[in-house]
Amino acid sequence: MAEGNQQQQQQQQQQQQQSPAQQLARAVTNIRKVQNMVELNYPNQGDAIHMLREAGDLVWAEVQRMQQQQGQQ
Repeated sequence: MAEGNQQQQQQQQQQQQQSPAQQLARAVTNIRKVQNMVELNYPNQGDAIHMLREAGDLVWAEVQRMQQQQGQQ
């Protein structure tokens, strides 16, 4: 149990050190993993798959926008 808490604290510290763009990139990676899992295991869940795709696309667009803004500064 203590090991799990320690891992969770380490993850929280790493997340705090990440930029907002890095955090969003991590979020989109997790969204895509869940999307792939749903597509493989529950292909008849079209609405859920569509919502995951849309969420992933929205987060990815925001990551790209943030990166472009950083490049212009």
